[in-house]
This record gives sequence, structure tokens and C-alpha cells, in this order.
Amino acid sequence: MSRRTRDEVVYALMRTWRASRLQTDLLDDAAFHKIGINRTDGRCLDALSEGPMPASVLAQACGISPNALTTVVDRLAERGLVERVKDPADRRRVLVRLTTLADHVSQQLYGPVVAWSLRNFEKYSTEELALIEGFIDAGRRFQAEHMRYIAALDLSWEVPDSPAGGTPEPG
Repeated sequence: MSRRTRDEVVYALMRTWRASRLQTDLLDDAAFHKIGINRTDGRCLDALSEGPMPASVLAQACGISPNALTTVVDRLAERGLVERVKDPADRRRVLVRLTTLADHVSQQLYGPVVAWSLRNFEKYSTEELALIEGFIDAGRRFQAEHMRYIAALDLSWEVPDSPAGGTPEPG
């Protein structure tokens, strides 16, 4: 049995992670299409799965402006998937939350994924799961930071000349 080198495992992990992200995007696209919503609407539903939140917090979680969020919430409320409710801790504040219908639809679409995940987690020790959680969370935090880099990036569309001894020019 041949053993892979560390570099081989690292590159395989990177390819697998990228492929997993792509597959998650495709799965979400299929689910959003099935219920007739767009990706932004779907991101808002996903964020609300953490619980009710003020519109300003939801807008930030979804990476959209408060004005755009109003339109999204209106669309989702029209479909019966979210509702605006008074915050029980501060009656002047309004929260957005998922409806029972949204929970029902989500269970149909994603229940099998959750069930598979829970079964699959049984293969790993608590320590291994904590390691995986830490890896994923560190990646999430880095990506949030990297978004600021991309926003500030002065993107060049000019490909630099190849250094001497580089790839020959076609032709």
C-alpha cells in the first residue's frame, strides 16, 4: 500500500474542499429553484436558521444593504417563508424570523442532508469532530477577512510578461 506524501494530501484536501463548496452551491441552487427564490433570498433563509434577528443584523449576515434586505424580506414574507415580529425583549424593535412553513420546506429539502451528516459524524471521535470544526471555522473567518482584501483590491486585467525561461508565446 503506497502512502501519499503530505503535499499530495494537502492538494487533495484543497481540491476536495473546493469540489464540496461547488457541490453545496449546486445543491442550494436546486433547492432555491424548487421553491422559486434566488440565491440572495436563500442566503437570508440560511442565516435565519440561526434564529430571529433584526433586519440590520440579517443584512450584514447576507452581505447586502438594508434597503436591499427590505426587498428580500418582502419577497420571502409574500411567499410565507419569513415574518416580521416584535422583539419580546424590546417591543420597539422588529425581528425577522422563519415561519413554520419555512421550517417544513427546509426539512423536506435538507432533512436528508442533516440525517446523513449525523450518521456520518458517528464515524469520528469528539476530538476529531472538534478538529474538523476548528478547521472549517478558521476557513470561514479567513474568507470573511479575505472579502475585505478583495473589496480593496485594484484588480489588474493586464497579464504580466512571462519571466525569462517561462512559457513560450504561442504562434
